[in-house]
Amino acid sequence: MKDRKHYFSEFIGTFLLVLFGTGSIIISEEYNGIIQEFGIGIVFGLTVWMLVHFLGKISDCHINPAVTIGMMLDKKITIKKASWYILFQLIGALSASCFLYVLFPDNHKLGNTLPRNLWQEAFLYELFLSFILMLVILISTNRSFLIKRVSFLIGFTVFLEAWLAGPVCGASMNPARTFGPAIVSGNSSVLWLYFAAPILGMALAMYIFKFKLSVLK
Repeated sequence: MKDRKHYFSEFIGTFLLVLFGTGSIIISEEYNGIIQEFGIGIVFGLTVWMLVHFLGKISDCHINPAVTIGMMLDKKITIKKASWYILFQLIGALSASCFLYVLFPDNHKLGNTLPRNLWQEAFLYELFLSFILMLVILISTNRSFLIKRVSFLIGFTVFLEAWLAGPVCGASMNPARTFGPAIVSGNSSVLWLYFAAPILGMALAMYIFKFKLSVLK
């Protein structure tokens, strides 16, 4: 029963992240840029902030396969449980994009993340952004911060990265966030990039963080 709560938490968390985050992108496109990049960044940041605050005590609120894989590499979650987490995250993202497609059937991107220029540039951006986000998660969750502070730090980081790098690479930092819109919109040609870069970036952050801790001991 406990694990079911964890899985449902990951499903509903990722569903809401994609619903509100990519929903803000769609609304901005549909209504002549009413929200703009800054507003979209705020929506993503606030959504993550609230989700970590309310769901963090249930499943740690990964809502991101790359985060889950990073925690699995650190043996904070078993391979079996991580696999279920990722499955429910992807289902949550896909469900949210299907719901948005029903609301906005004429929108062809559905908030999908795509490189603005070269895919190599987008790959490096996504790797770096994911690296920074994972470091913030690790540093904040390995200190005696209150859950409110942890949720704020993570949410604020997502806001900054989404605002500043969104126009360049989409600032996904989350394979599930890209998976839903890519599959439902039918534009999955660079989906691999938004899986590989965040996973590599967060795995690298995990190993560097662990190495630093081992050196300091």
